[in-house]
Amino acid sequence: MSVVAPIVILSNIIIDDVWLADGTHQGRSLGGAAVWAAIGARAWWPRVGIAAGVGADLATVTAGQLREFGLLIDGERVRHSHTIQSRLTYASDGSRTETPTFGAQHFGDMQLTAADISPTLMPAAGTYVFRDLWPEFWQAFRNQRGNLGHTLWELQGDVAAQHLWPQVRDLLPEVDIVSVNLAEGQCLLGSRDPAAQSRLMLENGAQTVIIRMGADGALISNRSQSLRLTPPDSPVIDVTGGGNAFCGGFLAGWCIRPGDLEYAGQCAAGSAALAIAQIGLPAPTRLCEAPRLAARAQVAYVAPVTPLKALY
Repeated sequence: MSVVAPIVILSNIIIDDVWLADGTHQGRSLGGAAVWAAIGARAWWPRVGIAAGVGADLATVTAGQLREFGLLIDGERVRHSHTIQSRLTYASDGSRTETPTFGAQHFGDMQLTAADISPTLMPAAGTYVFRDLWPEFWQAFRNQRGNLGHTLWELQGDVAAQHLWPQVRDLLPEVDIVSVNLAEGQCLLGSRDPAAQSRLMLENGAQTVIIRMGADGALISNRSQSLRLTPPDSPVIDVTGGGNAFCGGFLAGWCIRPGDLEYAGQCAAGSAALAIAQIGLPAPTRLCEAPRLAARAQVAYVAPVTPLKALY
């Protein structure tokens, strides 16, 4: 019997110290883009591993939670005595700032590239990256591209600036799927229209574009079709990690049915709904609820956001 290739989540495991806009201290909890994306993917895919630099204290500071979700340990590389910790401070408008507890140098030293992914996780069925424009990262990505399977790039928020658009544009053809939230797309491209954002990215080499719009769902487009995804009617308690889980679920759905925007979008909606239904991570036993939530997401096909260059 052949073993299912894993989905690799290439990002950071972070212990979040959360402070709400009203001054409430939620305390520390396991988080980071890698954890949320991995759980989003794990709701659909049997073998998911996080490739991340971690501290020797990982088991202690996470209280063993990662193991409860059945995530593969192969990609976790001990690089320091401490796992990354960040203070998350939310503003009244929903935006937030993140400050590394152990400083920027520690945070930088923990970063991995595709060259650091364990050979036991290769070749992958798919790879999720939450990354900025770090040249060394993208060179390693190119070198390993044949082993990474279907790829999804969720842009880091600090990349969303108009002066960085030329660098982002150059990277779009290198991934299969690119995902931004609506506010990031506006900062990057100068338009708040999700269709205009999708069109600009598609005509500059993107293959599949996800514009995440929070409670308003998502616009998911490629060069031939576009659909509007409305989330299922389900509890919204804490939106932390919802976008990452959405992306992890989308990638898993794409690995199951490559090219099927509707199926991958529904998987994404189910994973996101699980992520935001409580403070902190969902209980591992709740991952089986993802298909039920996904079935309640609504999909409406809309006019394709055809790149202008494709019209001539």
